[in-house]
Amino acid sequence: MKVIETDGIVLKTMDFKENDSILTFLTSEAGKIAGVLHGGKSSRSGNSAKKELFVTNHLEFSIKTGTELVRIRKCELLVSHAKIRQNYSKFLHACYLSELLLFCEIPAVESADYFKLLTRTISELSEFDNSAEVKLNFEIQLLKLLGISPSLISCIVCGNLLWVRNEGKLMSTIHSVPYQLDPIQGGIRCPNCCINSLYTSTLNPGSLSFLYNSQFERNNGSKIKPTQNNLEELDQALNLYFINFFGKKLKSYSLLKENSWKN
Repeated sequence: MKVIETDGIVLKTMDFKENDSILTFLTSEAGKIAGVLHGGKSSRSGNSAKKELFVTNHLEFSIKTGTELVRIRKCELLVSHAKIRQNYSKFLHACYLSELLLFCEIPAVESADYFKLLTRTISELSEFDNSAEVKLNFEIQLLKLLGISPSLISCIVCGNLLWVRNEGKLMSTIHSVPYQLDPIQGGIRCPNCCINSLYTSTLNPGSLSFLYNSQFERNNGSKIKPTQNNLEELDQALNLYFINFFGKKLKSYSLLKENSWKN
């Protein structure tokens, strides 16, 4: 029986029996794990706060071959991130991030990178009001970790280059008319190769430039800020991209979309 001690962020919680909960964590050393937290529904046990979504706990658990659930031997609350659960918009964004990660296959050897990304993003959601921007930055970094970032250098159909260099390090699109992100082909269609399809998303030059410069970090040491139009276009485009990759829709996205642009 293997015993692991590590930190973990709660991605999902389910009631189990009378007083217990089944929690799914993203850990810093063992990928995603699920186990029974005894007394998770009982205020007397002191464990009820540890089962809340997006809290960070320090865990000790044992893994037994042939069983899906680990045995949680110790669970200590480290960070509650209560501000996220007190703000509906922040909570919706965090639920979306959680569902994305629940869909991901996360090998134990890569779990530290995913854990660092989620830790940083949860902290940003908790402290700042620009939830849509925090979400977009998370999505761009998640695509990198998954190894599925869209091909942005040249058109995936004709092969023509898409970019010209401005003064400094930032790049701009050659054309001033809309492009398309094609999730099936995994890249960008130039204006000459755009098609009428439900599976492609229109990206105006500014949104595509933001995606490109963010992906390759061509920001000359300063943080690139997206416009509202960038946020809305890339929100739709990356949602289709993830749907194509995972082969299913994210349930949390529909509710998030209904509330994202009301503030």
